Amino acid sequence: MPDNTPNYPDILGYVTGGPRASFGVVQTALAVRPRVVRAGRVFETIILIQNASDSEVDAEVTLHLPELDAKKKKGRFVTKTGRLVVGLRPSEVGYVTLPVSCLPDTAVSDSYKLSMNVESKPQGKPRRVRGADGGGDVTLSYLSQETRDRLEELKKLTFSTAKSGLLGSGIEVGFSVMSGSLGQIVNLKPEWVSLWTLSDHLDDRLLLERYRDMLLNTIIPALNRSRLLNPLLEETQLRFVASGYKLKPVEALVITKLLMHILEMASPREDAFDYLSENIYNLSLLLKKGIPSDGTPDMPHWCRALLYIIARDERVASHPEQAITRLVYGDLIRDAALHAFNMIKTVSGENLGSEADMEQYAEQLGGLLNDKKQVDFTHVYMPLMLGGVILFDRIVTPGENVGDTLVQMSTALDERGSERNPDTELIFTIAEQLLSRALQKYGGYRP
Repeated sequence: MPDNTPNYPDILGYVTGGPRASFGVVQTALAVRPRVVRAGRVFETIILIQNASDSEVDAEVTLHLPELDAKKKKGRFVTKTGRLVVGLRPSEVGYVTLPVSCLPDTAVSDSYKLSMNVESKPQGKPRRVRGADGGGDVTLSYLSQETRDRLEELKKLTFSTAKSGLLGSGIEVGFSVMSGSLGQIVNLKPEWVSLWTLSDHLDDRLLLERYRDMLLNTIIPALNRSRLLNPLLEETQLRFVASGYKLKPVEALVITKLLMHILEMASPREDAFDYLSENIYNLSLLLKKGIPSDGTPDMPHWCRALLYIIARDERVASHPEQAITRLVYGDLIRDAALHAFNMIKTVSGENLGSEADMEQYAEQLGGLLNDKKQVDFTHVYMPLMLGGVILFDRIVTPGENVGDTLVQMSTALDERGSERNPDTELIFTIAEQLLSRALQKYGGYRP
C-alpha cells in the first residue's frame, strides 16, 4: 500500500537551515533585522511561524523587550504593539514583524536579548502534516516568484530557536546596539506576511492528499445528473449568451450532456465498460490506488481548479453544485473539449491536430466562456456539439425521446446553414456524418 502520510514542505527549515522551536502544533524561529541596531533607530523583530497541522490555529505572540540597557536605564526599548494573534490556515507558513524603537541614549552593548512568548490554540483535533523535525523538501519551482524572493531575503537573517522562560514558553534572540543619533521617523506597523498555503502551492499531490476524503465522501457523490444536469443546462445557456452566441435548446442540452458525462466519469460503474472513456477523468480510481509520491498526478482540470478554490475557502465544498456549475465551469468546458476531440478522432478518423494544439484550443475556449468573450459556430460545434452527438444517448433526461432529440439536432444543424463557409465546411461534414450514423441506429435517416 502507498504511504499516504502527509509531509508538507518544510518552508521554515528551508529558511533557517533546519533548526526550529516548537510550541504545540506550530514551529517557530526568531530574528532581529538588522541584528546590529543603531541607537535612535527603529528595528524589527521577525518571528517565522509554521503550522505543522491540518487545522486552523490561533498563534498568540507576545514580545518581551530588555527592561534595562547596559547602563541599567529603563525604557530604552519601546514598541506600540507587543502582542499579536495570528489566525493560521491549515499548514500555513508566514512571519510576523513587530517594530521596536531604540532610544538615542541607549547604551552600547553586544549582549542584548529580546524574547517572544508563543502560544498555539488549534481548532478541533489537529493532525500533523509536518514531522516534528521538519517536513518534506522544498521544491522552489512549486512556489511563486514573489514567495521565492521573500524566502531568499529571510535566508539572509540569523534566526534563533533558543527557548526562554522557566517552562520554555518563549524563544529568544540576541542583538547589538551601537552608537547613533535620532533617525528619520519611520511608522512601521505590525504585519503578518503569508509565505505558503496549500492554495499557493503548485504541487497537486498535497491538495489531493489534504482533500482526499472530501472528494470521496462529498464531491464525487454529488456528481450525478439528478443534482447537476439542470443547473449545468441553465449555466450553459447563460454562458454562451454572455459570450455572444445564443444556443438553440437542443444545442444547450447536448453540450450539457457532454459536461455531465465528464463529471460522471469521476466514478464510473464498476460493471460498465465504455471504449470512449478515459482514466484521467476517473477520480475514484486515482484516489483509491494512491496518490503518486512524485510527479504531477493526472486528473481533470475541473477537479484541480476546485481543489485550489477549496484550499482558499473550505466552505465551498458544502455547496458542490454551485461550485462546479459556476466556479469551475470554464475548466469543465476545457475537459469536455479535450475529451470530445479524442472521441471525434476515434469515431471519425479525422486528424484534428496535435495534443498540444487541442490543449491550447480547449484552454482558450474555457477562457472565452469564463471572460464572456465572443464565441462562434466553430467554438460551439468543434468540438463540443460533435462530442455531444457521439454520446448523446448515454445520458437521457426524464421524458426525453432520443429519436426526437436526434431530429432536433439535425434540424439545428440545417438552421446553422448560413454559417457554412470554407472555414467551417469540415465541421459541417463531420456533424452530418455523425448525425447520419446516429439516426440509422434509431431507424431514421438524415434527408
